[in-house]
Amino acid sequence: MQEPQTEPGGVPSPREALGQCRRCVAGMLDRLEEFAGDLFAHVRSPAAEHAERARILVAEIDEALNLHMADEETDVFPAVLASADSPARRAQAFELVSSLLVEHREVAEQWLALRITLLAVGGGVPAAFPGGITAGFLARARAHLDREECELAELMGMVGSSQSRQIAASIAQRHDEVCCRIANCPRRP
Repeated sequence: MQEPQTEPGGVPSPREALGQCRRCVAGMLDRLEEFAGDLFAHVRSPAAEHAERARILVAEIDEALNLHMADEETDVFPAVLASADSPARRAQAFELVSSLLVEHREVAEQWLALRITLLAVGGGVPAAFPGGITAGFLARARAHLDREECELAELMGMVGSSQSRQIAASIAQRHDEVCCRIANCPRRP
C-alpha cells in the first residue's frame, strides 16, 4: 500500500516531508558544487559576489543539515526502530539506523572542514578552495541521501498511521520556522 502524500490538514506525509528535505539539501549541494567551480576560476581575488554567495551557502547548509538530522534522529529513527515487528526487521532497522547515524557524523565533520574555507571566502579573505574536501563532502552527502531515499523509505512503511501523523506534524513544525529562510526550498511558499 502506497503511503499518501499528505496527512489530514494538508501536512505532507513523513516520507514526502523527508523527500522535500532531501531535495532541498540536494539543491544546496548542487549550488555548492557550482560555487566551488566558480571559485576555482577566481581563487586569487574572490569578488564581493563570491563572498555573499559563500555566506548564504553556509547559512543555508547549516540550517538544512541541522533540520535533516533532527527530523531523522528525533522522529524517524526512533519510530522505525520501535515499529520493527520481527527479529529480522529489528536487526535490519538497527543496522540501518546505526549506519545512518555514523554517516550523519561523517557528513557533519566533512561539512565543518569545508565550512571554514567558505566562511573565509564569505569574509572576503582570499582562500584556496579545498577541491578534495569539497568533492569528498559532496560525494558522501549525496550517497547518504540516496541511501535514505531507498533503504530508510522502505522501513518507514512499518510505522503505523497514528505515529506517521505525529512524525509528519513534528517535521512540519520544525520546517515551517526555518524553510522560509532557505532559497529554493521545496516547502517554501
